[in-house]
Amino acid sequence: MDLQERYIRILSKYLPEETEVIKLWKALKGVYRQTFRKYHNLNHLVELFSYYDIHKDVIEHEEEIMLAIYYHDYVYSVWKKDNEEKSAEKAVQVLQHIGYPEVGIDRIKELILCTKHHQGKSNDENYLIDFDLAILGQPEAMYDDYALKIRKEYVKIPHLLYRKGRKKVLQHFLSKDSIYQTEDFKSKFEARARTNLTNELNRL
Repeated sequence: MDLQERYIRILSKYLPEETEVIKLWKALKGVYRQTFRKYHNLNHLVELFSYYDIHKDVIEHEEEIMLAIYYHDYVYSVWKKDNEEKSAEKAVQVLQHIGYPEVGIDRIKELILCTKHHQGKSNDENYLIDFDLAILGQPEAMYDDYALKIRKEYVKIPHLLYRKGRKKVLQHFLSKDSIYQTEDFKSKFEARARTNLTNELNRL
């Protein structure tokens, strides 16, 4: 199922006017197609949904985690530190507009916010965090392509400043007892992720 079909199928349950659903999809698609987004784009959503589809049997609130995936990077600026908060606000705005259940909105908001510091308080939050960080544990060539795309997103940041900030991010992950939250992802990706992060750190 592609991104558009999945999105429309979910929202159509709450918003019967097809033109309104399409309008919301086009707005979301347009944001993720912003030209500066080299990694945090529609392909990133496809990537997260590939992990969701593998692990959906252990997800408690499937629809809510899917909506969190769609909106978790809706607002993305390399100059701001409140992207997750703004993305959560956008999700709340859209979901309240379509009459989504408030308890579900609250969970979606928390799911999006947990991707900021990569700390979860529930099973679903832990899996969303791991979906989002799975790229860190991919084969070397895939990781290097990801790292290059991140640098391109920060192209307006001078090299010395970027180097300092990126080193801080890499060291933060390496200092954690575990990069991943779930046993599934720890067993599959933890060792490779630490190697990838260490290699990038050594190149900086």
